Amino acid sequence: MQYPPNHGKQLKLLSWQNHYNPTNNPNKFTPFNFMKILISQLPQSPWWQNGVPLYDDNPAMRLGAMPDQSILEKERSELISILKDLNVEIIKLPFPSVYNADPIKHDFVYIRDPFITNQKGKAVILRMKEPNRRGESTMAGQLLNNLGLDTIFIPDKPGLYAEGGEFYFCPAENILFSGQCRNSVSGMEAVAEALNVSELVIIQSHSYHLDTYFTPVLNQEGLVCALILCMDIVSVKSSRDLKEFAAKKNIPIIDIPLEDAIGTAANPGSFAANALPLPGILIGPNHFSDRSIDDRLAEMGVQRIVTPTTQFELSGGSIHCITNEI
Repeated sequence: MQYPPNHGKQLKLLSWQNHYNPTNNPNKFTPFNFMKILISQLPQSPWWQNGVPLYDDNPAMRLGAMPDQSILEKERSELISILKDLNVEIIKLPFPSVYNADPIKHDFVYIRDPFITNQKGKAVILRMKEPNRRGESTMAGQLLNNLGLDTIFIPDKPGLYAEGGEFYFCPAENILFSGQCRNSVSGMEAVAEALNVSELVIIQSHSYHLDTYFTPVLNQEGLVCALILCMDIVSVKSSRDLKEFAAKKNIPIIDIPLEDAIGTAANPGSFAANALPLPGILIGPNHFSDRSIDDRLAEMGVQRIVTPTTQFELSGGSIHCITNEI
């Protein structure tokens, strides 16, 4: 069964130039000459040519959907162009040929999940909860070694899980945000120890990855200046903890509806929360339903950039999922 692009809705290819122009940006910022971001090459065979599968805990995956390869490539290229215009160095990680074998496994394009780095040359290789994806971590470790990164593996122990989509690391303040769905407590603690973080903020939810409903916002100095999340998804305890964290830092929590996050199996969300936060920049695949959020971010000196990822979303991922800062 082939789904039309954008979950059955008429596809509207948003040009990022309509939302952002580095030559007339009213919020001055320093280009990211220091930053490198990894993006996986696409597989040689059409992505999910036999239809997207379904993981039990991922309602965003559209079972049987067949992404449009030409749109997929266009959307990926537009994201890369945006990052290059910000002077971010893009490193295209080779797509492992073994994952083009039958049965094809294409989750490697979600390069966020196998590892997390301190953005200073050290990579922590993760142990994913989904057994079928653990080979991706081994493969990523080898490729990162080839790039000259110092890699360490978290312990391979039963019950210890950690996936990159469950983390946001903010290096300027050495803060690690961690979801607690596909991350176990022992997994997130192992990562926090490996990165030697100053603060670990744990967020419990029933959504498979933190980046499906949450993103920190960074000001031009790289400091956390706001939290954007769907409070309906997080636990009562985490809601209380996040409010205490925000009060301590004197920053706002911007609460968004489920439709701006993962949505539901019946009504997939826009993935607007699945964003890549850079100093003074927040790159996402869709506008928030409350357009005034962009104005609030602008008042903080943060420029919002929107560029679509409709075809990646058919398999439950978006901009944060397909990028990884090193």
